[in-house]
Amino acid sequence: MNNLSLRTRVTLAATAATTLVVLIVSAIAWTQITDSASGALNGKVDTLSAAMQPNISALNWATVQQSQSDGALVTFRFEDAKVAGTAVDIPLRPPGTGDLTIDGKRYRVKTNSVIDTPQLQQLAQVSVAVPLQPTLDRINRQHWALAGIAVGAIVASALLAWLLGGLAVRPLRRLADRTAALPIDPGTDNRRRARLLEVTGAREATEIATAMDSLLGRVDAEHARTADALATSRDFASVSAHELRTPLTAMRTDLEVLATMNPPEADRAAIIHDLRTSHARVVETLAALESLAQGSLGGAPRDAIDLADLVDRVVTESARNHPDLQIVQSQPEGPVPATVIESGIRMVLENAVKNAVRHGGATRVEIAAESLPDRWRIRVDDNGRGIPTAERARLFERFARGDSLEPGSGLGLALVAQQAELHGGTAILADSPLGGARLEVTGRPPAAASRPSAPA
Repeated sequence: MNNLSLRTRVTLAATAATTLVVLIVSAIAWTQITDSASGALNGKVDTLSAAMQPNISALNWATVQQSQSDGALVTFRFEDAKVAGTAVDIPLRPPGTGDLTIDGKRYRVKTNSVIDTPQLQQLAQVSVAVPLQPTLDRINRQHWALAGIAVGAIVASALLAWLLGGLAVRPLRRLADRTAALPIDPGTDNRRRARLLEVTGAREATEIATAMDSLLGRVDAEHARTADALATSRDFASVSAHELRTPLTAMRTDLEVLATMNPPEADRAAIIHDLRTSHARVVETLAALESLAQGSLGGAPRDAIDLADLVDRVVTESARNHPDLQIVQSQPEGPVPATVIESGIRMVLENAVKNAVRHGGATRVEIAAESLPDRWRIRVDDNGRGIPTAERARLFERFARGDSLEPGSGLGLALVAQQAELHGGTAILADSPLGGARLEVTGRPPAAASRPSAPA
């Protein structure tokens, strides 16, 4: 039953409904046929009995003879003795109407008491009987005809349901055929696919086609995102191997020197310092690569937070981690509500402070968060060396390092740019009023993050 086609299900449902209606109507008609024929027979008996009502002395024997030719029986009795009637007698019975078998035949019998002569006021009994079998035969013929009509109606409804069901499901069948013929190439033109799925003739088929096109669009988007993530992963692996090869080679060289030679204490300390520096660089690079990979895969939950409160917490922690740094928060006029990836925005702020200290040599950093009509904005200003205009855009690329900056992993600003993109905004470098560099990051609400963002 579960594998039946929709056309078959429609046919069965229509046939079942028609059968139910036909059975109800047939049952009513069946009863009406029986009652009508029985009523007609009773009417015939009543008519014949009324024709026999005159007193016996004025009996119309012509009526008696005519009734006998129709198979009817008539019997007149006076004081329970037959005085006239047809050759076949009707047994004595009480007044009234009923069925009686006479000489092996069934009759509808009616008995009445009549006054014989007005002078004597004597009662006589008149019994009339009409054959029952012709009426029963007529009822059976009509019942069989009704049964034939009912069966024919059910068969006709099944055939019509099958034909009309085929017409009704034709759009769905066309949709199934076109869906099966859809190319699986991820680069398929969405407009071409929409044309293939454009099916008319039934609202349900159109709704299914629209829903399927929407579903395939989401599948394509997810496929493209997965392909991008895989491409990014391959790129990460390739670039990471290249970037990590230098410090790892240097570490191996230092380890071989320590293992095969016995350098003086001063050289030994210098080699160990280099090992620690290379190790820190490797760890930093791997941590940054992990953050980039997580950002590329997406899916991190967003929380509704107050950016001013987050900035305050980062300022407090940065002041503890950088005792020589004067770091302050530019107080906003009120809360700065935003729905963001909190860990991502925290990483942006921490990277900005770390870059200002490590690469810019800053001694003062100011952080501000503010709400704009359609977005939020974070600004980090420092009084460091600043960044040349020609290098600013390039520094947001992975493993890009400024010529005038201290060595690093080259991934800090790439992480910042990634978070800005995830939040539907931008990240730019500019001159700071403090004399150093300004990092400005904007973001939009999640509902607007998919729309192109305007420059801040």
